[in-house]
Amino acid sequence: MPTEDRFKQAVIVTLAKRAANICSNPDCRAITSGPADDPAKAVNVGEAAHIYGANPGSARYDEAMVSADRAAITNAIWLCGNCHTLVDADEAQFPAGLLFEWQREHVRHVSEQVGKTGAVIRERYERRHLEEFGKLSYLAERLIAEKNDFWEYRLTAEVLRFEMAPILRRWDALKRGLYIKPRARLAIRDVPDFFRDRLAEVRQIGASFEQLLNHEFDRAWGEKGVPGDGALILATCRLFVELCGSALAWEEQVRFVSVHEHYRDVFALMPGVAGQFIDEAERVPVFLTETFSGEGPTSGKYMLTLVFRLPDGWSEKTTAALEEAADKIIAGIKAGEISY
Repeated sequence: MPTEDRFKQAVIVTLAKRAANICSNPDCRAITSGPADDPAKAVNVGEAAHIYGANPGSARYDEAMVSADRAAITNAIWLCGNCHTLVDADEAQFPAGLLFEWQREHVRHVSEQVGKTGAVIRERYERRHLEEFGKLSYLAERLIAEKNDFWEYRLTAEVLRFEMAPILRRWDALKRGLYIKPRARLAIRDVPDFFRDRLAEVRQIGASFEQLLNHEFDRAWGEKGVPGDGALILATCRLFVELCGSALAWEEQVRFVSVHEHYRDVFALMPGVAGQFIDEAERVPVFLTETFSGEGPTSGKYMLTLVFRLPDGWSEKTTAALEEAADKIIAGIKAGEISY
């Protein structure tokens, strides 16, 4: 497997300590370290297991994750060697969600055993706190609860990755022609208004994307040295995802519509105009994950440039096509060939 998908030694050591060197399988809980025959040595039968698989073909592999996330402690669970083999041999019986639940329960169990009543109370608080945010991925829940370095950016990446996934799949299916919707038939007189409405919408979608990226995410992440606002991060992410959904709905509207033949050249220019915003938006969680995963960024400036504007020359082309269509329709009406 790629070296970046393996857990670093520091991650393994920390994971073992957090698990108290006990297998996290609640039906096992075997002690994973102890004395060796040599009094100066110890044996270890515990292993840092990947929840989402480390490479293609491994159990619970998620191709949407980047390597740095697969190698992060948020994707790790401490197991004895037997349980590690067991969960990787049957991913249907041991899905990622179940392993995250094992992980969470084990933290609670260890906290009780070491007498940290405060940790148990905090765990209950965090559970209630997470309920306020609605449905989240298990990774997002861990990031909110643990708030490690750069958690604000990692949380943003994970929420966007998780919640954008259905829209990205749908957008890919639309581009490949894998589904259809009932076609709306536009009367000749309604086409100009339909076009103007779609033009206004796509411009607003682009402007909203820019506002969220240039201002709202910064506000949610907080000033340098000040913790971010988890609720605001989630709200901003969901507005971002909603805009992706709006762009997809725009694409469906212009693709599943029937117009008079004179307007077909106009509508041939429309597919993909809002979809390019989805393609640009998809780059955001990838950039954040690559920048802030692992040990985080080193010094320097990290910048992602996205383009949320109409394609070059698109307005001129559509205006010319509309004028040509209008001339043909007027001529057709005068000749009695078109009923307006």
